[in-house]
Amino acid sequence: MRNIIYDDMLEFEGSFGEKGLELSFVDLVSPKEWKNEIGAKLESYNEDAYVEDKERLNLCIILKLNPSREEIDDIKYITRHINAFTNFYDNAINEIKELD
Repeated sequence: MRNIIYDDMLEFEGSFGEKGLELSFVDLVSPKEWKNEIGAKLESYNEDAYVEDKERLNLCIILKLNPSREEIDDIKYITRHINAFTNFYDNAINEIKELD
């Protein structure tokens, strides 16, 4: 699962992590100036999510998951979390746009 675009805004880049899963996304649209506002919105997500500063990318978003042994190899588990997160992220960006 690499470079899957789930919508016009967020692109799934892959997963990594020694403990659990760290799903990496790139925000293809939002300006870097929104980093703090996006970070504040991510704090309310039900999993650990944050903006990671990468100079070459617009905004890199990390979602950390702690699946059980059974869930870690279950593609449905990962897909369900990716879909839920992208929906949450889109709503958060729309809220920021309304305030901008």
